[in-house]
Amino acid sequence: MANAHLRIIYRSNSHAPFWVVAGKSGVWEKNGLDVDTSPQLVREKAVEALKSKHVDLISGNHHNLYVRNAKNGEDFVHLAQAANNWTENKLVVPSKIRSVQELRGKTIVADKLSSHAGLNIWLFLRQEGLDVDRGDVKLVEQRGSSSEDRWRGVLDGEYDGTFIAIPHDARAAKAGAHVISVRQMPMIRGVTLTTTMSFVKSHEEEIRRLLRGFVDAVHFFLTRKAETLEILREHATPILHLQSDAEVDAIYDEWAQSLQRKPYPSPEAIANVFQLALRRDPEVQGFNPLALWDTHYLRELDDSGYIDKLYQ
Repeated sequence: MANAHLRIIYRSNSHAPFWVVAGKSGVWEKNGLDVDTSPQLVREKAVEALKSKHVDLISGNHHNLYVRNAKNGEDFVHLAQAANNWTENKLVVPSKIRSVQELRGKTIVADKLSSHAGLNIWLFLRQEGLDVDRGDVKLVEQRGSSSEDRWRGVLDGEYDGTFIAIPHDARAAKAGAHVISVRQMPMIRGVTLTTTMSFVKSHEEEIRRLLRGFVDAVHFFLTRKAETLEILREHATPILHLQSDAEVDAIYDEWAQSLQRKPYPSPEAIANVFQLALRRDPEVQGFNPLALWDTHYLRELDDSGYIDKLYQ
C-alpha cells in the first residue's frame, strides 16, 4: 500500500530545524506517510492555502485564528505543540543598561508590532511592569528589518534595545553589543500543527500517523544528536544562513531544550498567546482559547503508552 501523502507549509524559516530533521530521519516512512514540507512566510497566503485545500496543515498561525473561529465560525484547529517557550529572549542594549527594568523611558525596536514577534515583546514588557500603553517604554517598528538591522541600530545609538534569537545574539556580542538573556516567557510559537476540523474528520488515520511521526521526530532529535547535527548542518544551514558549526550547535541546543516529548500546549502558553490575539482583536474577549485546540488524538497516542516506551 502506498504511503499517505500530506502537504504541510511552515510559517517561518525558524521552524525549519524540526521539519528538515523529520524529513531526513525516516520517521514519516516509518509511519506510512509521505510528507511534503515547504515554507510559506505570508500568513494570509498560508491560511487561504489551507482553506482552499492546496495544503493539508500549517506549521504555525498561533494567534491570528482566534478571531476567525470566534467571529466567522471557521473550523481551524491546533492539534499539537512542539515547544511552549518564547526564544527571542536575547535583549541587546547599550552597556549602561543592566536589566529589563532599566528600559523604562527607553525606545525598543521590533520588526512589526502587529506580528507575533512584536506582540511577544509588548506582552513580555507588560509582564515585567513596563506598559507600552502607559508610556513606560516606547515600542517602535522597523518593518522588513532583519535582526542584524535592529541590533546594529542599537549599537549605533538609534534605539535603546531590541530582542533577538540565537545565533544573532552571538553575532551581536562579537560586534561589541551588550546582550542580556531574559526569562523565556511561556508562549505558543514555532511548530504548531494547525489544520481544519473538516480535514481532521475526513483524514483521521492520516492524523494519527502524523502525530506518531511527530513524536518520533522529537525522539530522534533528542536521542540521536550526532545524526541530527549532521542533518542540520547540511539542510538547515542554507535556510537559516548559519555561519559556522558553532551556530549549528547553538540551534541544536536551543531546540533540544525546548522540544516537548509529549507535544501538548501548556496552559500558560495558551493564556499568553491569547493575550496577543486580544491585543489585535479585542472583540474576541469572550472566546475560550481552548476551543481552538483538539489534543484528543495526541492523548489517544499518549494513553497507548507509545511515547513513554520510546524513552525507556
